[in-house]
Amino acid sequence: MMDARIDSGDLYLSAAGKTEYLTGVREAAQRVLLTATTAKGTFIYDRGFGTDFAALGDRERFREKLDLLLKEAAVGIAGTEVTVKDADAQRGTAVLLITHGGQTITTEVDLHGNI
Repeated sequence: MMDARIDSGDLYLSAAGKTEYLTGVREAAQRVLLTATTAKGTFIYDRGFGTDFAALGDRERFREKLDLLLKEAAVGIAGTEVTVKDADAQRGTAVLLITHGGQTITTEVDLHGNI
């Protein structure tokens, strides 16, 4: 598979004005981040896409609940495993370990939709 790179919510263009494409673990990470930052039911073309943030409830056991939600949301990303290493309910951020094809990326995500 191959996806166009998204940066700050927009299609990323190189200095030469060309679209950059992602593959492998970088592509899987982008898909996880898009899923993690989209509230389930808000994407008009696929109401099942995204993460059910309402299920997080209060701050109690936030990291564990978020971990389960992101694992569920990432099921459709073949060969990809997501683990929430750390999460801050107050700030709405999380540190994710994303593994795909034997490679792992660690990235921080703003759950308010900023990738």
